[in-house]
Amino acid sequence: MNNNDMCVPCAQGLINIRAGAIIIKDGRFLMVRNDSCEYLYSVGGRLKFSETAEEAVIRETEEETGVRLEIDHLGFIQENYFRGDMPASYGKTVYEIAYYFYMKVPDDFEPVSHSYSSDNHPEYLVWANADTPLKMYPEFFRYALDPAEKGVRHIVNDERVRIGNIYSAVIDRPYGSAHPQYPDLIYPLNYGYIKGLYGGDGEDQDVYVLGIKEPLEEFTGKLIAVIHRRDDVEDKWVLAEENADFSEEEIRQAVWFQEQYFDIEIQMDQNSAV
Repeated sequence: MNNNDMCVPCAQGLINIRAGAIIIKDGRFLMVRNDSCEYLYSVGGRLKFSETAEEAVIRETEEETGVRLEIDHLGFIQENYFRGDMPASYGKTVYEIAYYFYMKVPDDFEPVSHSYSSDNHPEYLVWANADTPLKMYPEFFRYALDPAEKGVRHIVNDERVRIGNIYSAVIDRPYGSAHPQYPDLIYPLNYGYIKGLYGGDGEDQDVYVLGIKEPLEEFTGKLIAVIHRRDDVEDKWVLAEENADFSEEEIRQAVWFQEQYFDIEIQMDQNSAV
């Protein structure tokens, strides 16, 4: 992250200001990908201090496509809360304001990428459409793009972690199994991770599954608590079946086999955001 980028710490998270390009040709729109992620993202990037959003999108488009395009018009302003997955933002809540501009695309437009992601991976360009199977950001590119619409749409996207949300986990340490490094530690519950959702350590988010006394390979259930480790970089999540009801003390007892070694706080309120 460049020191001139408009990305600043706020509370326990970050604030980003970004400009994105909407580049449409032959019914498809241009996206970016790199080998460190399994999703597509828009051409564009953070504003630099002293830039306007228009100046930023022109600069970013030229850097990422090799072609200097003109702006047609501003199409969208998006407020976006999400969980960071880049080295400088792993596990942090990011609030991003993004301006998306429709660009003027000449008939002979042939983009070539020589850019790199913020974590130093080469980027390459992908022409996508609404049916492209990969996850993409922003998701509204699938359904909302209309170059003939001259108004500006305001879109809010909120991916913050909230108690009560439903998540699917892979169980790699099932009920009754031994810890891979400490064989005397036997798991009294199912323990696993949510693939693609990163924790504070930069790895997939770890979860405890309460209430099921048999080994599982996977589990989909409700987030009922977040265990904040005050003396560690990562939190642990607690999942249970949708109709399950556990008290804070019951949760503490269930996870004590592992959490006894940390200074923890258990958060169960509905306004929890991580």
